[in-house]
Amino acid sequence: MAFWGGLAAKESTVSKEESPELTTETITDENWSVAPKSVGIDLGYGFVKLVAGEEELAFPSVVGPGHQVAYQSDFQLSSGPLDHLAIKLNNREYFVGNLAIRQSGIASRSLDQNRVTDINSKILMLTALSLLSQWENQVFNLITGLPTSYFAAYKNDWAASLFGQFVVSFNDGTTYKQKKFSIDAVKIVPQPFGTLYDQMLNQYGKAVLTDFADMKIGILDIGFKTTDFAVADQLEYIQHLSFSTNIALSSAYKIIGDRLREEYIIDKEDYELDRIIERNSVRVAGKSYDLTDLKRESFDLIAGRIITELDSRWDFKEFDLILITGGGGQALAEFILPKFPNAVLVEGAQHANARGFHKLAQSAFVSK
Repeated sequence: MAFWGGLAAKESTVSKEESPELTTETITDENWSVAPKSVGIDLGYGFVKLVAGEEELAFPSVVGPGHQVAYQSDFQLSSGPLDHLAIKLNNREYFVGNLAIRQSGIASRSLDQNRVTDINSKILMLTALSLLSQWENQVFNLITGLPTSYFAAYKNDWAASLFGQFVVSFNDGTTYKQKKFSIDAVKIVPQPFGTLYDQMLNQYGKAVLTDFADMKIGILDIGFKTTDFAVADQLEYIQHLSFSTNIALSSAYKIIGDRLREEYIIDKEDYELDRIIERNSVRVAGKSYDLTDLKRESFDLIAGRIITELDSRWDFKEFDLILITGGGGQALAEFILPKFPNAVLVEGAQHANARGFHKLAQSAFVSK
């Protein structure tokens, strides 16, 4: 299969042809650990989404300083591995995801445009890979993405920084364990193209929707901090029509957070608003207040601004199909879909990019 859009890659130094003992038919328990594992990771500003095989995981893109927790309750509700992620890197301990939200006095949900120089990006990526690492000296083939406006500038450096061997101490709720793994192959793609590949390819990386090769497709990927607009014309990435904007789900969060400050005199970090918005209510001094109308009003307003962005850069009538994707796409789709008769919300929108990355990895590094 060919790969579209000028996707750069660092290819693995070991291939099936060079190591025939690692073909699907001959892998045994003894050599699973050296069989490269294809993974797709979507390092989003709101959540990290990761897919390997049928396994789909997600945790908040929040990092905070780690420390010794003095007491662990015997009756705590947050008992799953994804609720207790911690990692040690360069002799420093970091809490990640829900654990950082609960236990770090200063937590951050910020990711820099340049992932290479951003410590949070490195911590989140290594945490995701640690979760997926099952064997000593696990080998990964990785595909991940970058927002469309940052793709050209940072793709090569980001790929180079991910390629190689890593040793970390990782904890998912029990004790710290050393994790050794290597990334033998890396491809960086424009982030929304993950959704395109998710729609086109089956779980083995084989093309099943060949009609896409004759179509002009727009992808509206609404995330937490950015909304990415990407165009594929006969599967070719059209750079001059692809762009990013900072109008995204976090814009609605800001409206809601400002209103909570005005009406209830409370301050909430954006990662604290996740659960409040999911529940459509906030508790203040033991009393619950319904936020359904405020949430709908805020989401409608931000969806309108995204529609304006789309109309200013695209003529929707020129597209055969517009795919709406991302966690924000799932949240705002009901306000956007009525405006565009050729738009559809993809199934499982929050994980669609990561699923597509994994499927492309199956095609690029496994299928022949």
